[in-house]
Amino acid sequence: MELKIKNLEMKNFKNHNYFKIDFHPEKTIIEGENAAGKTSIGEAIAWCLTGCDLFGTENATTRLMKKNKTEMYVKVTVELNNETYEIKRAREKGVNEITINGTKASQIDIYTKFVQDKNIFFSIFNPLYFTSLSPKNAKEILIKVLPEIPKEEIFKDMPTEAVSKLQKYDFVTANTIIEKARVRLRELEENIIYLQGVIDTQKQLLNTKIPEEQFFDDENLKRLEEELIKLQKTEINTEKIEAEKKLAELKIKLNTVPFEKPQLKDTSQLQKQREELLQEYYKTKKEIEQIKPQIITCNKCGNKIEMESMEKSFLIKRLNQIKEKGTKVTAELKQITEENQKLIKAYEEKVKEYQTQIQKEIQDTENYIKSLLGEGLQKEAETRAKIEEVKTKINALKERQKEVITINQTRAALIKQKEKAEIRLKEAEKKVEIAQKEIAELKELIEYAKQFNAKKLEKEAKIIEQYLNKVSLQLQKIVKETGEIKDDFKILYDGREFNILSHSEKIKAGLEVAGLIMGLTNIKFPIFIDDAESITSYKAPGTQIIEAKVAAGKPLTSLNANIDTTEKELIEVDLDDETPQLTIDDLPF
Repeated sequence: MELKIKNLEMKNFKNHNYFKIDFHPEKTIIEGENAAGKTSIGEAIAWCLTGCDLFGTENATTRLMKKNKTEMYVKVTVELNNETYEIKRAREKGVNEITINGTKASQIDIYTKFVQDKNIFFSIFNPLYFTSLSPKNAKEILIKVLPEIPKEEIFKDMPTEAVSKLQKYDFVTANTIIEKARVRLRELEENIIYLQGVIDTQKQLLNTKIPEEQFFDDENLKRLEEELIKLQKTEINTEKIEAEKKLAELKIKLNTVPFEKPQLKDTSQLQKQREELLQEYYKTKKEIEQIKPQIITCNKCGNKIEMESMEKSFLIKRLNQIKEKGTKVTAELKQITEENQKLIKAYEEKVKEYQTQIQKEIQDTENYIKSLLGEGLQKEAETRAKIEEVKTKINALKERQKEVITINQTRAALIKQKEKAEIRLKEAEKKVEIAQKEIAELKELIEYAKQFNAKKLEKEAKIIEQYLNKVSLQLQKIVKETGEIKDDFKILYDGREFNILSHSEKIKAGLEVAGLIMGLTNIKFPIFIDDAESITSYKAPGTQIIEAKVAAGKPLTSLNANIDTTEKELIEVDLDDETPQLTIDDLPF
């Protein structure tokens, strides 16, 4: 594909009112003073074809329009595959419009038919574009235009073992294998950390001390339980027991009131309301005291009369209202308080009456118990003491029995736990061993994939080198600390990094890159060389060249192209009646 620009017409573009130029098919040289509008020619071509400025910046339309103008257009006539097309991009009333040969079109239509790829177009058209990109973006363009090298060709230069390992992992690209392998490495390393925790836990369990097995003599407990049954069957004064039981119940009842406390009415809101009214009352009263009396003089008799102000009258009225409201609230509060006090008093009297009755019953019961005291009480007391003694021994033995059972159960659980811990330990250690083996294999695989990339980069570098002279593209670097080959991207000119080159050297470097991209893609776009006066000589790629040079004191001119800065108006030609009227667009020349 080869695209050539035949002519350019623009109106209200940057500093140009109107400008038209016919380009030479091979090389056009444009000269002019600084700010004469030379750069605008390249920028107009770029904007017409892409909607961007000379460096591919989008949304540049407003900035490119001549100041204080509301419309502009650029028309570019191009030749593609021996056919001519007129492309027009216009801006009018804030709306962009694109036409191709007068038919409305879109930016996609231009890309599809003429430009193909924005980055490739600008990398050829503007020699300073490619070298102005970030290393990442520049490398992406280069990778896009480089021909795909079959993996089989790269495998030929690699060890058989490396090729076998890469193919085993469903090789698509080396980067894909590296990425997947690193993800798997992270998973394995995290799993090993988890398994190491499991191993440490199981080792701690295996080191846990197991208590000695405990034994308990059930015979002694049985003997005491039998003795207790016999003692309990011994005849005891049941009347006294019942009386003592009743006495205990009465003492409990004495402190347990069988009826609820009265529900008292809540006075908190009334108290709060009364307090607020009091505060308002004293505040209003203070305001009245602070009002100074008003004295007026009678016009007839000359006597001075003290008058109350309207404000004072209002406040006095308000004070009386507050007082009246407060009196009502206080009366209501007093009434409720008295009602509550009556309820409390009635409740307290009821409680007192109840407790007096219970105390009387307690006294009667105690007197009854005393009457039961006699000769059998001493024997009964001894039996009771013996029963308590046996119960104490039984309880102590039962506690010991529980303790023995707990210790033995714990011991059995620990033995079982140790058995499981030993199994889990072996399983975890085996998994760690397998994971470590896989990690070693993955690391080896990553190294093989890196070798593949290095070989691929070597072959790509050879393809690139055949199109370059002084320019070299560094596609990889060696990490000093590890010796690892790592992807990189640098543009070198005569062995020097791009950021220290002079402006002319950057242009020359860009021209070589343009030739490289055209050679790799078989796409030819025109090249616009701005500041061409800064390079005395260069090897021009085989495509249409447009040079813009600074020439002191010169208006915008061209050595080998027609330039017109006057917009043609439609004219009428008077012919005889048999000849139709023609406009300038209808004339053959």
